[in-house]
Amino acid sequence: MAYHEEILSHDTRKALRLHLGESASQEILGILDKLCAEIKHLQKTKVSVTPIIPLRETIEETLIVVD
Repeated sequence: MAYHEEILSHDTRKALRLHLGESASQEILGILDKLCAEIKHLQKTKVSVTPIIPLRETIEETLIVVD
């Protein structure tokens, strides 16, 4: 089962095919497949990062230029 079938209903996929055409809808669904696969991969390999050295607080200055 493709990832987009998990997040898009049958009616939504059908509407994409009808309104965009078969080629364009397949391209969009392919992109959604890749995005979903990447998200699932990131969720599985996510690592918590704990800073070892405290971060310095920086002071940002704003410069406003008026013509």
